[in-house]
Parts: sequence; structure tokens; C-alpha cells
Amino acid sequence: MKPGPEYKYIAFYDLDHTILTDNSATHLINEARKRGVMSRGHFRHAIWLSILYKLGIGDSTKMIVRMLSWLRGLDLEMINQLCVEVFQKQIVHKIRPEILETMDLHRSEGAAVVLLSSASEPICFPVGNHLGMDDIICSRLESRNGILTGNTLENLVFGSEKKNRMLTYCADKEQDPADAYYYGDSNTDRHVMEAVGFPVAVNPDRKLCRLALDRNWPILMRERA
Repeated sequence: MKPGPEYKYIAFYDLDHTILTDNSATHLINEARKRGVMSRGHFRHAIWLSILYKLGIGDSTKMIVRMLSWLRGLDLEMINQLCVEVFQKQIVHKIRPEILETMDLHRSEGAAVVLLSSASEPICFPVGNHLGMDDIICSRLESRNGILTGNTLENLVFGSEKKNRMLTYCADKEQDPADAYYYGDSNTDRHVMEAVGFPVAVNPDRKLCRLALDRNWPILMRERA
């Protein structure tokens, strides 16, 4: 059953470095390169973009969209199946036990548990289904006749857009954002974290850690240097 007024509140969760200890796309890209699905040139390009992203050089949203260009011309069902296999073999072991405990707690209090991530559907759905999450809000890949274009449908669910999706979702489900939780790890999550009543920083990066300390937001784990 999808979240609605029957739930007391919604607990939203980011995926990479929050539910998972690392980045799901890294596993997908490495496996795609290993199987020959991703060219050597696209692989080098993805690595270069990821370095720029980590260093905070350039527009982060445009950079993530550019990272998806390697998917252009590939069969959507093939990518869906690849993501399922990567999840089962590699990503499932990266789920944080501490995060599972928070999900159990929220469910025991009558809350809905929803994935809210900039990651794409092929990656998010295996995770969400495995965890029995009530709904999934994520970036959708554009395809034509089952072939990926390398673009996203609508805006990437990232930065301020993540906040917009959360607010729209709460309005549609007759839920008050002031009652909602959001678990995130990155300073790019600050927009949505400022818009919910109960933000929680999960092993936050330096900027988010400083913000969480300034705002007295709870911090779940501090493993980063």
C-alpha cells in the first residue's frame, strides 16, 4: 500500500552513502566495464567526472547527467537485469545495519519508509524492493522503444529538486513535511533536510557535518575524516 493519511508520518532515505556504505553507481559502472557493456572511453569519462564531482568542480547536477551518457543506445531491460545482478552480488552487502534499525523503528511507530534518491530507477528498485520500502522517488531514465537515450525524464532528483519532490509527495499523500524525517549524507541534501521536521545526518561529509552541528541535527555515525 502506498503512503497516505493512514500513516503517522514519512521517513525518507537517501541511497548512496546513507542506506549504503558507498556509491551504487560505482559497482554498476565497474561491472558494466567488466562485461563489455561500457566502453573504455566511457569508463574513463565516468571516472574523470566522478573525480570532478568529489572535488566540487563544476555544476554537480550537469555532471551527474553527463555521467549517464554511457547508457545511450543500450537496451533498458538489459540494464535493469544488470542492476538486479549487481545488487544481489555486490550492493546488498553494503546496506548499513544501523539504517535498518531506524527503518524498523519508524515502521513500529506507524510511519511509511520511502526512498528519495538521485540514483536511477534500475539501481533504486532492487534496493527498495529488497528492503520492503513503501515507495521510491528517484531519477527516471528516458527510453524510446526500450532503448535508453542517455537522458533523464524530468529533472534529476538532486539538490533543490529533491526538496521539491519531497514537498510534492507529502502534499499528494496528505502528509505534513514538518512531521517527516530525512536521512542523508551529503551537503547537497541540505535543501530537503531543511524542509523536513526531523533531518538526520548519516556519516556526513564535512560541509553537512558542520551544518548538522550548527543546527543541532542528529548525526548517525561519523566515520569520515
